[in-house]
Amino acid sequence: MAEKIGIGIIGAGGIAEYAHIPAYLQQSDARIVAVADVVPERAQALAEKNGIPRAYGTIEDLLLDPDVEAVSITTPNAFHAPISSAALEAGKHVFCEKPPAISAEEVRRVKALAERSGKTLYYCLNNRFRPDVMQLRRYVQNGELGEIYYAKTWTIRRRGAPGGWFANKQMSGGGALIDIGVHCIDWTLFIMGNPQPVEIFGVTYSKIKKYDLEDHRTWSPPEVRGQAQMDRAVDVDDMATALIRLDNGATLSVEVSWSLNVEQDHENTELFGTRAGASMRPLKLFRDEYGRMVNLEVKMPERPPATGHSRAIRNFLDTIQGKDKPVVTPDDGIRIMQILDGIYASAESGKSVTIGAKSLVEAR
Repeated sequence: MAEKIGIGIIGAGGIAEYAHIPAYLQQSDARIVAVADVVPERAQALAEKNGIPRAYGTIEDLLLDPDVEAVSITTPNAFHAPISSAALEAGKHVFCEKPPAISAEEVRRVKALAERSGKTLYYCLNNRFRPDVMQLRRYVQNGELGEIYYAKTWTIRRRGAPGGWFANKQMSGGGALIDIGVHCIDWTLFIMGNPQPVEIFGVTYSKIKKYDLEDHRTWSPPEVRGQAQMDRAVDVDDMATALIRLDNGATLSVEVSWSLNVEQDHENTELFGTRAGASMRPLKLFRDEYGRMVNLEVKMPERPPATGHSRAIRNFLDTIQGKDKPVVTPDDGIRIMQILDGIYASAESGKSVTIGAKSLVEAR
């Protein structure tokens, strides 16, 4: 391996420009050597802006580049698994933006390819690296909360539907649930020690498809960025809720939305254990001490020294070089996609579903 690992960026959209590329530029042992996009002009513009030597108009050309040793995949969701597979077959390490794929079965196939190739497959579940997530996980690991038997997590936006390809199920695989629900579900399970899902009941809604607001922040992809009027949930969910039974006996309640008529955006995780409870934002613990009920607030850094993407990419590079173990494994990708698959399947059938070893089986 070269002194600096050669990185290829596949997909020249916002997540590449504002998250992946800045994170790689912070790493002393990596260099971005190429970027590819199906819109060649977009790849060229991103390359010129960031001093990247080569820009390609096809993924195939980037994968043929001998200087590319690892790739970051920052494309629409439907292409995550096919591009991951092609990159692994080309002998490249893979760092793939969330969600891992659009189904658990796709992740299983990609995992098998990674095992055969001997290359690293790493999914960007970057919120695991948030300081509040890591700190709360330490409390759980050290038994401060006792047995956690119930948890709640939510990510709620009042008006935060991206539109563009995010609103098209064929490209995205789903809506708010697969876009932002993937994060809060994953970080909560990570804090809890990664219990496995057993049974799921879920409901999804697609109710607020359009809105027109002035000076409104948006997560829209480049092709629709700046448009006030657009279809924001063509055939995908803008809100989802679920109840997940876990193999350790605990239950997890989930709420996510792109568009919901609430006072303001908010996200959090709450844990309830036999010794104490906890709330993540801000990080607080609730317990009894010396005959009194005590609320303990943990002071966290206002501005973490590194972003979640930067920390995830650091761990990815260390994993490639054998310096550290991966914080995110392919099995983590399978688990989160099983849950997302289960919520969507339950919402479609109106019944709970159980999670089997390889497929979803209707429970009743």
